[in-house]
Amino acid sequence: MKRRAKVRGVRRRLKRLRMYVDEQTHSFPTTFHDGYWHNKIPIDQPFLLSVQENSRIQYAVIEAMMEGASRLVRLREEERNRVVVLLDLPTLWQSELLVFENDARLKVFMKRDSPDQTWTPLPLDDVFQQKLVASADVEVHRFHERIQDEDDIYTGEVWLLVQ
Repeated sequence: MKRRAKVRGVRRRLKRLRMYVDEQTHSFPTTFHDGYWHNKIPIDQPFLLSVQENSRIQYAVIEAMMEGASRLVRLREEERNRVVVLLDLPTLWQSELLVFENDARLKVFMKRDSPDQTWTPLPLDDVFQQKLVASADVEVHRFHERIQDEDDIYTGEVWLLVQ
C-alpha cells in the first residue's frame, strides 16, 4: 500500500485562504473588466499538487470558495449579477471566484471554442455534485477543457457553480 507524503502547513494555508477570501468578499465588487470581476485563489501550485489526492483538503479549499461566493450573493444588490465559483479539476490550480454583470456575459465566458482552448460540456457527476453543492439555488455546469499551446496540450475538467 502506497503511503501519502506528509503535507506540511495545511491548517496555516487553509486559514490564510479563508482570511483572504473573507477580505476579497467583504464588499461586492463594483469594477468589472470585460463584463466580469475575478479573483484567483492564493495558494501555491506545489501545495495544490501535493494535496491533489487528498479529497478532504480539496473539499476544504472548495468550501472556503463557496463561503465567499455565498457572501457575495448576500451582498449583491442586483439579481442579474451572477456569482460563480470556477473549479479547475483535479488540481484546483486555476480555480477562482467570478462575478458577472449579467447572464449574457456569463454565457460568453462559457463559450470556449478556439484552436487554443475548447470547453466541451459534460454530463453532471451526481455524487461529486451532491458533495459540493449544499444549496438548491446553485446551477452547475461541467466541461472538459483542452488547452493547446506551442509546446504542450493540457486537458482537465472545469466546473462552474453559478448562483
